[in-house]
Amino acid sequence: RPAPGALAPAAAHPVDPAAEQVELPPARPLETDVRTALRDRRSSFGRFDAQQPVTRPQLAACLAAAVAGSRLGGDTGDVRLAKLYVFVSHVEGVEPGSYAYDPERRSLRRVKEGRPGEFLQRNYFLANYNLEQAGAVLVPTVRTTAVLDAVGDRGYRLVNATIGAVAQSLYTAASAVDLGCGVALGFDNISYIEELGLDGTGEAPLLIMMIGNERPAPADFRYEIA
Repeated sequence: RPAPGALAPAAAHPVDPAAEQVELPPARPLETDVRTALRDRRSSFGRFDAQQPVTRPQLAACLAAAVAGSRLGGDTGDVRLAKLYVFVSHVEGVEPGSYAYDPERRSLRRVKEGRPGEFLQRNYFLANYNLEQAGAVLVPTVRTTAVLDAVGDRGYRLVNATIGAVAQSLYTAASAVDLGCGVALGFDNISYIEELGLDGTGEAPLLIMMIGNERPAPADFRYEIA
């Protein structure tokens, strides 16, 4: 069994303090009860609608929840394995571009300017989402090789558990702040490494997690009367 502190060398890198900082407001409170949030969460698929942007408090709530989900229990201490990036397309008061999330300051650090929609769609392999219509796309990364070096094969379980917890935390928070959400694996992670400037960091993008408002009155399945 690895000793306490064994994961420290695999911790997520801190954000670049020299990068331009974009402040976020306090996160929108998650006032929905847990049962309702869990029941209402679902994958948005093709329902995203860019005509109604995501608000900054909604984005702040989703980012904070995703990071909170990345914390490991047990004797790992304060080691955080996952780092979060976000491609902003349609968020009120935030310029389109790619950013790293600073969990300590609850702010964004700019990585690259410009609308990311064309890049996102080009590097998505499936046809069930129009990523250009999502308000933002969150990307968790983990230094997977460093985790395996630190704790051996059990690192695979740690990485998968961490990323799964991040995704489920985001799904639940998005439901609580009235946003649609979708998580996907079918993307070109090498292109994401290049786009985010992760060459040499050991960070591997493991999921893309879309959030945004949905078209009004979409078709739905009423499971309670089925």
